[in-house]
Amino acid sequence: MQAVLSSIERVGNKLPHPFILFSILAAVVIVLSALLAFLGVSAVNPQTEAEVHVRSLISPEGLEFMLTSVVRNFVNFPPLGLILVVMFGIGLADKVGLMSTLMQVSVAKAPSSLLTFCVFLAGICGSIASDANYLILIPLAAMVYYSVGRHPIAGAAAAYAAAGAGFDASLFITVGDALFAGITTDAARLVDPDAYISPVDNYYFVACSVFVLATAGTLVIDKVVEPRLQRTLPLDKDFTTTVDHHELTTDEKRGLKRVGLATLVYLALILLTVLPEASPLRNEDGGLIPSPFLRSLVPLMFGYFVVIGLVYGITTGKIKNSKDVPQHMSEAASELAPTLVLFFAISQFIAYFKWSELGQFIAIEGSNILQSTGFTGLPLVFAFILMSTVLNVFMTSGSAQWALMAPVFVPMLMMIDFDPAFVLAMFRIGDSSTNIISPMSPYFSVALVYMQRYKPDMGLGTLIATMLPMAVTFLLAWSAFLMFWLSMGWPIGPGIYMMAS
Repeated sequence: MQAVLSSIERVGNKLPHPFILFSILAAVVIVLSALLAFLGVSAVNPQTEAEVHVRSLISPEGLEFMLTSVVRNFVNFPPLGLILVVMFGIGLADKVGLMSTLMQVSVAKAPSSLLTFCVFLAGICGSIASDANYLILIPLAAMVYYSVGRHPIAGAAAAYAAAGAGFDASLFITVGDALFAGITTDAARLVDPDAYISPVDNYYFVACSVFVLATAGTLVIDKVVEPRLQRTLPLDKDFTTTVDHHELTTDEKRGLKRVGLATLVYLALILLTVLPEASPLRNEDGGLIPSPFLRSLVPLMFGYFVVIGLVYGITTGKIKNSKDVPQHMSEAASELAPTLVLFFAISQFIAYFKWSELGQFIAIEGSNILQSTGFTGLPLVFAFILMSTVLNVFMTSGSAQWALMAPVFVPMLMMIDFDPAFVLAMFRIGDSSTNIISPMSPYFSVALVYMQRYKPDMGLGTLIATMLPMAVTFLLAWSAFLMFWLSMGWPIGPGIYMMAS
């Protein structure tokens, strides 16, 4: 196992930074488009019967496009506005301490018989708090386990597995949902210029997945991981740590109650607006699928988090005047700086891919190969999930990995009638499961450090042996649940099925 880890780390360290990687890929697209255009390569779109010719970016028209569209490519990149708006709202709620308080309450107050299950629920849904999920929940779960006489490293492992391997599942709409939806929309427009993938297009499936993963994770932690830790790292005098119990203040308790009340009022107002058949948020036929309501979920989510952030911040004294609100929002937005830099490179790569018609050409030829070989349906679903899982070991940035895969696979699978939102659902499973066993993950070492508080001599081998059963369980359980979902014929989101037709 150590040799495998070393190999993964060695290969991963040789990969350039995602910004450099996408800059290189943009250059490859430029050269490849010129070569294929020179050879006169073309393909026939089976949906429109139109002949698609690859266009050279090293041509007068191509050079003009590249020089005049740089800013437009970046500004019009679909995930850009989505993730900024969502982060403004969620960031405000996070910076005033609401997210960390909710995690503490959900875990520290959990009944002992449901402790592991509650840790998984909190960790999986805690992805809405982004990095704070790891930094708060792992030490908190370890402390709570230790305080009730259970193995603290088992608690830390449960929290790490929930936050990492369950990252793409949640009961809430997250920043990741907005980000992935934007990238998928841009990729789908290589085939359909009017394509739009909503942040809730996977919601039915991922929300139900939370309980499946939490149940599977609980069984593995309680029946496999913790008994093994009791044998290999028994609780003894070598465990030296200070258990710090954080009691909620009166203001924090009052703030949570007011947040609950504000949530009910906000939901009631939305229902009063949406329920009438003449509501402007319904479509022309009076339905909700599709409708302006589904396209308004990002601003509605922004409004919700601003409301509860204000309520909690004012109650606890974290917001003392109006200046504190934009200050907290700007602090949250500043954490997106590395993502925005990466978006610049990704947006240029995808724009070149689209303009040169390489995207359509690869999609057409790839779909023809899939159809001619009969490699479609469930075998294709399994293969795609497995490929995403393996790639995730070496590229743990979900946005970078999906930006690399989506322009190729979304159009290709759309050609054989896969709904682009379903392609995203498959990717979510692979993108999450192996996060916790990849040395390339920035939180791999963070989890080890937290565990070493209880066992200073704990090494990488012990960490990987502890987390591997969780990674395999999440991959198999989540994949099996997707197969069950498909067999039942249920939509994975509002009006979204496996096949577009």
